[in-house]
Amino acid sequence: MAPNRIHRTVVAVLLTVLTASACVDAPPAPLAPAPSPTAIPPSPEAPPGSGPRYVAMGDSAAAAPLVPDQAEPVGCLKSTNDYPSVLARRIGAASFADVTCSGARTEDLVSRSQPTRSGPVPPQLDAVTDDTQLVTVTIGGNDVDLPKIAATCRRTSLDTPPCSSDLVADGVDQISESIAADADDWSDLVDEIRAKAPAARVILVGYGTYVRPEGCFPAEPINPVDAAYFQAKVDELDGRLREVAADRGVEFFDTRPLSVGHDICAAPQDRYIEGFAPVSPAAPLHPNGAGALAMGNALADYVAAGG
Repeated sequence: MAPNRIHRTVVAVLLTVLTASACVDAPPAPLAPAPSPTAIPPSPEAPPGSGPRYVAMGDSAAAAPLVPDQAEPVGCLKSTNDYPSVLARRIGAASFADVTCSGARTEDLVSRSQPTRSGPVPPQLDAVTDDTQLVTVTIGGNDVDLPKIAATCRRTSLDTPPCSSDLVADGVDQISESIAADADDWSDLVDEIRAKAPAARVILVGYGTYVRPEGCFPAEPINPVDAAYFQAKVDELDGRLREVAADRGVEFFDTRPLSVGHDICAAPQDRYIEGFAPVSPAAPLHPNGAGALAMGNALADYVAAGG
C-alpha cells in the first residue's frame, strides 16, 4: 500500500472536489482576497500557564488545513489557529501539544505512525501522559470516508440521480454500515486515552453543520436531496460519537448548533465552513479561520463552565 494512502483524504478534497467543481460552470477564477469575517466578540484569555495540561488529537476537521499560519510538521496541514490552539490560548494551558493531523484515521491516533508528504508522524496517543489533564478528540470522518461522500454527492445538474443511489445497495447504506463498524474502534481509543491519563477530562468534539437541508445549487454543486443525505450522514456520525462518549463516561461537544447559518451556503463573510471552492484560506469543506475561532471559543466557554 502506498505510503501516502492515508493522506488521500485531504488530497481528495483539495484536488478531486476542486477539479470537479470547475465543471459546474466556467472554470473558477483565482481565489479572491478573503472577505472580512463576521465580527466575533473578543474573548478573554486566562493567564498563560494557569490552565490544564492539554493534548489535542484528531483529523483535518480539528487541524484546519490551509488556515494561516501552518504549523510543523507541514505534512499534517495543521494551523496555528485551529480550534485546539484557540482553546489552549483561552484557557491558558500549562502545556499544549497539538498533534492533530489532516488525513488521520483512528489507527493513526492509537498505534500507527501516519504517513504524510513530509514524512511519518508518531501515533498521536504518544503525546498523552499520566499528567495530562485535558484531551480533545475529533475523529471518525476519515474512518467513514466523509470525503468520498462529498465527492460522490457533488453534482453538475439537478437532473442527476441523488448520490444515495451510489452509496446504498439492496437497502444497505455503506456509510451507515461503516459508522456502526467503526464505533468499537472509537470506544477503544477512549479507553487507551483513559489508560494513559486516568485523571484527564476527555472531550470528543463532533463534526459541524456543513450544508443546510435545501442546499444552494448552483452556488454549491450539491442538489437538495444530496445536501440532506450528506448532512444526515454527518449527523449519524455525530450521534454515534455521542453514544461512545456516554458509554465510556467522557464528554461530547456538538459543534452543529454553533455552525447553523454558517455552513457552505452562507454568505462568504458568514461562513465557518468553506464550500467546494473556498473563498477564504481553508481546505474545501473544512473550517476556515472564523470557524476555527468560533469553535475554539465555544469549547473554551464549555471547558470553563465544567461541561
